[in-house]
Amino acid sequence: MGYGIMPYRVSVERLNTCFGTDDKAKRSKIKKNCLTRATSIDNLDYNGTAPKFMDIVEELLDGKATHGDKYGYLYWYAIEGFIEVLGRPLYNADWYPASADIFWEHKDFAPYYLGAPIKIPTPYDAIPVVFVLKNAFITNELEQSLRSKLSDNYQSAQVWGWLRDAKRYKQDLVLFYY
Repeated sequence: MGYGIMPYRVSVERLNTCFGTDDKAKRSKIKKNCLTRATSIDNLDYNGTAPKFMDIVEELLDGKATHGDKYGYLYWYAIEGFIEVLGRPLYNADWYPASADIFWEHKDFAPYYLGAPIKIPTPYDAIPVVFVLKNAFITNELEQSLRSKLSDNYQSAQVWGWLRDAKRYKQDLVLFYY
């Protein structure tokens, strides 16, 4: 089984308000969601030296990111947990497994860029790869460019759906590739 794309629509601006939030309800909801994946994420650390996943979640909620790129993957998996609370997953049946090359080729899909108020470490082994497409960059030209480069009609239709959905709800797209 290969890598694939997990797409979400979310307001990145709203997501950024979670980094350093004092809102107890928001913190509780995010921690509850992230707790459901904590054991599986902690199990990715085969030698037992990584910080615990829930400690990373807590750091982000406190507006910190104290561990370097070696543990960048933990921050981005935590951010995915935040997005699951604040946004919506999008249909991706034809993007798993699939290549992410088309998203690397477009400058509008900014890898690992949320514009967050803190510096979030980039995973040193590049998994997960996270592409961020701000709503302002969702244009007819981008849509046409993506469709012209996709030879798979089903993938093309799904991308079109992601773009339309994000535009309709005035949200951004965040794509996780793992």
